[in-house]
Amino acid sequence: MSGDLLGPAERTRHIRNVAGDIQYFQRPPCVERWLRNKAQLTRKRYPRYLLRLQLQTGLSPEQLLEWCKTVESVEVQDLIDKTSLEFKPAIQFCYRVALSFLSHNGYNNLPKTDLQYVSQQWHRGYRREEIEKLLARLRQKIHRLVVMAAESGLRSNVLMELRYSHIMEDLESGTIPLAVRLEPRFYVGKKAAGYTFLGEASIRLIRECFTEGLIERKPESKLIPRSYWSVWAAINRARQKIGLDPKIQPCHGFRKYLENALDEANIDHEKKMIIEGHFAGTRAKHYTDRDVEQLRDVYRRAYPFIRLSIDGPVQLRTENETYSRRFADPRSQA
Repeated sequence: MSGDLLGPAERTRHIRNVAGDIQYFQRPPCVERWLRNKAQLTRKRYPRYLLRLQLQTGLSPEQLLEWCKTVESVEVQDLIDKTSLEFKPAIQFCYRVALSFLSHNGYNNLPKTDLQYVSQQWHRGYRREEIEKLLARLRQKIHRLVVMAAESGLRSNVLMELRYSHIMEDLESGTIPLAVRLEPRFYVGKKAAGYTFLGEASIRLIRECFTEGLIERKPESKLIPRSYWSVWAAINRARQKIGLDPKIQPCHGFRKYLENALDEANIDHEKKMIIEGHFAGTRAKHYTDRDVEQLRDVYRRAYPFIRLSIDGPVQLRTENETYSRRFADPRSQA
């Protein structure tokens, strides 16, 4: 079967049109078994890659499993590889979800593959002055996301899920910087969120939204009640109009801005990794209130390197228990 693939029209003639119907793939027991313990974002994305495979092969998830039991394992690998060749490397890499799907359903005989995703170019983060130019170009409604992304370093998918309940405790008590207290599900997996904070600029913008009625003081209220793609498109248009480096990723560049700022602040490396969400090699499992307060002190010392100029002039100084060192303003080094 893998050596004699049908044309697109013929191979999908007998299957239903499932484009946009992701729930279809969550009905078969084999798919439920596969997604059962996956993270929420993974449960949303993986069926889409399985949809691509179905449209390429004409096989439903159950049919694919049954066919795999009747052929040699190398034929299964050939089918997966051949149906992914026409896609860009990032999508080819995502075809590994097919291997995950098969293994979770008891099929573990596939040979090793050298299929891997290699970035096509390096992507640097924003610089302080570049974010300021973006803010000057963007509408006021987008400022909140840009500043929160730069100050917290959270990935876009987490930012879009932030709710008032995640910051309510510190915001109502007046604690600055305020801790972003997420549910445990956000702190697991390769793309885990960090134990991070929001600084004075974000707090000011959030309070302004409360005053203007853009955000309700309810635990379930979203802090950014917009779609990711509308925000991404607005930032990307502004980035192109002001002529920023095209290698800067429109949204992920804010995360790299925070990482660079923490490096410049010269804070403890393990604490830096925990704030960013890079838990491998650290002792971050479950953080108590005392641990969060220690991280808050670290973030507070690093904040002059993070803070955007919308809050006034930046005084770049850092004081630690073992040393006191002066840093030049990064804008003078650019």
